[in-house]
Amino acid sequence: MLFFCVAQIVDQKTIVVSIKNHIFSIFWIAYLAIITFGYAINTFLRIALQSVTFDYRAYIVILFLCFTFELLFKRSSFIHLYSLLRFIYIWGLAVIGILYFLYLQGMRSLFGFYLTYAGSDIFSPFANDYHQFAYFVAPLPFVGLYIMNKEKSFSLRILALAGIILSVKIGLSTTSSTLVSAWAISAMLFIILKAGEWLKKQNKSLSMVTALVCLMIIILFFNYERVIGFVQDFFDGDTNGQNRILIWSSAIQAWLHSPIFGLGPGSYSGTHVFGGYEAHNTLLQILTQGGIIGGIAYLLLILRMARTTYINIYILCGVVTLVMYGFGINDLRRTALWFYFILFYFLCLKSKGER
Repeated sequence: MLFFCVAQIVDQKTIVVSIKNHIFSIFWIAYLAIITFGYAINTFLRIALQSVTFDYRAYIVILFLCFTFELLFKRSSFIHLYSLLRFIYIWGLAVIGILYFLYLQGMRSLFGFYLTYAGSDIFSPFANDYHQFAYFVAPLPFVGLYIMNKEKSFSLRILALAGIILSVKIGLSTTSSTLVSAWAISAMLFIILKAGEWLKKQNKSLSMVTALVCLMIIILFFNYERVIGFVQDFFDGDTNGQNRILIWSSAIQAWLHSPIFGLGPGSYSGTHVFGGYEAHNTLLQILTQGGIIGGIAYLLLILRMARTTYINIYILCGVVTLVMYGFGINDLRRTALWFYFILFYFLCLKSKGER
């Protein structure tokens, strides 16, 4: 990554850093400064000292990743970025589809690498953490819908549809209720936005919108048992047998020890405060590390992402899926997430310029 970053820098005669083209790098530089200040407070007051090396190294790697792809994508056209997204979707799912077929045949390793998570039956090829793999799959159903909508070729549309079905099946095989929750929320948002878009084109009245919302409420009401079970599974599962509410409350207690700038890099949650576990919630993890200042920086980044991708409902819902996934796990160190963020951001940014 460092070599690739240096190669990108050398390849450019001048580098102009701007909020528009380097929003992710600017966020990470600001966040590193904030958590360093939080670490200084933690050290001075001796609140809950722990090793910070791992987080610092991981965050610096993410910073290099962001800066590298920002340099690369800001020079790319919309056509090139769309072609890259289509390539990742088709060929990424093709490779994973083959691995998934082998997994269904009973294979649990290939060339010495596990196809499952920690020897279990959870499909997670070549990944030490199935969440890392799930992040790659998370936005793909909406990417597939986008490709189906954009492509004129019938064969590509069929291929995109097959990819949607495959990505959903693969995502479900990770047994992540967090991913299912993110998909459910994003799917509802997608339906609402597409319905609103259709009604706007048809010049329908506000009563039609109200009727649509009421219909969705009725559907949810008659499936309330399933919804309640789904919510219970989200809070009780996927967290190493622990309860998310307990972990989140411990994170909040840790954050309150240094609410403005946080405690610096580290993991301050668990079954009790300062238990040495991550908060299993990106925003809470940021609050414990960077306090309110870090939380504001993160929210500003997400708002900028939402404003930029709003012109493309498919990509916006892909972004929402990734953000919602972060409410059940810490995603600050997920390389797949940040790559998607940057690609989606510049894809929509370039599409604005070519209109």
